[in-house]
Amino acid sequence: MQKFMIISPHTHEECTVVVKQTLAIGYLTHFWWGCKSGDHTGYAMIEADSPEEALLSIPTMIRKKGRAIGIIQFDPKLVQNW
Repeated sequence: MQKFMIISPHTHEECTVVVKQTLAIGYLTHFWWGCKSGDHTGYAMIEADSPEEALLSIPTMIRKKGRAIGIIQFDPKLVQNW
């Protein structure tokens, strides 16, 4: 499995439905939300086998707007030897 940063933008008008649908599909507590700051975007770290699988954490109504970015964490010892 790989880690993915999920970016799930939505509009102010979509917000309530998106949050409720995210709860319904079981991913609400995976996300951090910028909505109360005026940034209608959900952010999450998801482990999945592919970007497509990671995007299943986003409700279907906005999934095409979402991004799944494969991420890694660098080992400090390896970075020192670059």
